[in-house]
Amino acid sequence: MFTLTDDVIDNTICSTSGLITATVSEKTNQPIENITERFLNSKTFALLRNKDTGYYWDSIAELIDMFTAELQNN
Repeated sequence: MFTLTDDVIDNTICSTSGLITATVSEKTNQPIENITERFLNSKTFALLRNKDTGYYWDSIAELIDMFTAELQNN
């Protein structure tokens, strides 16, 4: 039986963050280092790492869209 532990959530947040930054870097033609720094300081990442929001278990495509919109508005 699958148990949603803090370790599972933390690993999901890490892998999701990596996928988001790699995808947005590729889509925007910006260096991954730049995108990663911006992501780690973003509202999207704050929501993702807050275990109470449940974003770690949400649609990755939605999170990518959220972060991309955030980049465009800053």
